[in-house]
Amino acid sequence: MKSRWIEHKGKRIFYCDWTDFGYDVGALEAEVEECNQLTLAQPRNSMLSIVDVRGTVASKDAMQVFKSSSAKSKPFVRKSAVIGITGYKKVLLQAVSAFSGQSFGTFDDLEEAKDWVVEAD
Repeated sequence: MKSRWIEHKGKRIFYCDWTDFGYDVGALEAEVEECNQLTLAQPRNSMLSIVDVRGTVASKDAMQVFKSSSAKSKPFVRKSAVIGITGYKKVLLQAVSAFSGQSFGTFDDLEEAKDWVVEAD
């Protein structure tokens, strides 16, 4: 699993490293499922998370993986940021948010996302 816990300003954040999967939905799905298992083992409304999708194509199949994951994780995530949302991916993220009811902050880099996730937590 590429994803891991990181710490920033004394807060623990789960970094979902969904980068560089390109069109490989099978590998993406395996990584997302491992993240889901860890997330579902946490107390409800306790997690701070950052999802990084740079280098991963938002295909129809990948979108299904993202929507399913977001719906499963929503009760456990207190605040979530996404990195790598540009162009048409912004519209797709809005669809994921509408489907799951989970809102996300969007950022260009990890440092900005970490600062926002721990802000006013």
